Amino acid sequence: MARIDASEVGGLQAALDLLPETGGTVYLPAGKYVITETVEKRLAEGQHLFLVGEGRATVLVNENRDGAPLLRLVGAVGQWWPDLKITIRDLTFVGNYDSGDALVIDHPNDTMVDGCFFYGHGGHALYLKTQGTNVTCRDCWMRDCKRGVRAENIHHLTLHGLQTRSRDGGQVQAEHLFLDRNCREVRVVNNHFAYGHAEAIILDGAAQHAIVGNTIEGFQVGILARNDRERDCRDITLGSNYIHYGCAIHLEGACNGFVISDNIITDAHAGAVIIERAQESGAHAITGNVIRKSVYQGQGGIALGDSRGCSVVGNVFEEAHTMPAITAGPGGGEHVIASNNITRAEGEQIVVKDAPGCLVSGNLVNGKRVDQIP
Repeated sequence: MARIDASEVGGLQAALDLLPETGGTVYLPAGKYVITETVEKRLAEGQHLFLVGEGRATVLVNENRDGAPLLRLVGAVGQWWPDLKITIRDLTFVGNYDSGDALVIDHPNDTMVDGCFFYGHGGHALYLKTQGTNVTCRDCWMRDCKRGVRAENIHHLTLHGLQTRSRDGGQVQAEHLFLDRNCREVRVVNNHFAYGHAEAIILDGAAQHAIVGNTIEGFQVGILARNDRERDCRDITLGSNYIHYGCAIHLEGACNGFVISDNIITDAHAGAVIIERAQESGAHAITGNVIRKSVYQGQGGIALGDSRGCSVVGNVFEEAHTMPAITAGPGGGEHVIASNNITRAEGEQIVVKDAPGCLVSGNLVNGKRVDQIP
C-alpha cells in the first residue's frame, strides 16, 4: 500500500487528496501543522486509511475561530459493514475555545483512534456520528476540551484507557462522554474522567452498555442516565467504578434494568444513587457497593424515588450524613431492601414512605438489626 509523507506534499489535506483507491498510510512527521480550514476526506469502500504521526511531537493546530472542526473523515455512506478500515494514531490535536470539534468521523466502521492527544478545543475532542460499528478509541488524552467524546448510532464501540480533564483557568466544560439513544453494546472500561464542570457521562435513552472499572472524580454528576423523547434508558451495567464527589449516579425519567454493583462511591454529598421521575420504571439491582464519606464534603445515600421493583441488597454505608442511607417513595414500591450494613449514622436511615409492597429485612443500622420500617 502507498505511504505518503504529508510534509513532502504540502500538508495533510494534500496528502489525503493523494490517497489511492486502495488506500494507504498518511504519515505526519514531527512538527507543527497549522490548519485554518477544515481538512476533509471522503473515503470509498476499499480505500483504507492509516493516519499516523509521532505522538506529542506531531501537532495539528486548528486556528479557525468560526466553530469549524479540524479534521473530518467520512466513511462509506449508508453502509454498516463495508470493506473499509480507518486507523488514526499518535497525533496531537490542539484547538482554541472558538474552534469546533477536533476529530469528526462520519460512518466510522472498523475504526480505531489510538494514542492521540486533544487539547483546548471549543467543541468535542472526538465526534462519532451518523452510523458505524466496530469502533475503538483507546489510550487517548483529552484536556480542556468543551466536550470529550460524543457517539451517535454507533454499535460495538469500545472506549478504553481514556483520560479526560479540565484545566485550571480553562473553559467551562460540558459532559465528557455522550452516548445517544441509538448506540448499542458500548463498553466504557478502564478510563479516567476527572474534574469536569457538569456530567462525566450522559446516557441519553441509550441501551445495552457496560460501564466498568472507571475512575470518575470531581463532577457535579458522575453518570446521568435519562430517557429521550421516545425511549427509556435500559439494560446498563455500572460496575466496579470509583466515583467521587457530587451526585455519583443519577437516573432521571424512564430507566429500566440497571445493574449498579461493586462500585466505590465516596464524598458524593448529593447522593450515591438518585432516581427521579421514574414514570413507573425500575427493576434495578443495586448491590455490593461501598458508599462512604472519605475526607471531604460528606456522603449521601440511595434514593429510589417513585421507581418500582428494585433490589437494594448487600451495600455498605459509612457516615451517610447528607441524607438517609436508603429512601423509597412517595410512589413506586415493591422493593427489596435487605442485608445492608449502615454504620456511623445518625437519625432514621431507612425511610420508606408511600411506597407499598416493600420488603425491608436483615439490615444493620449501627449494629442494630432492622427488619421493618422503624
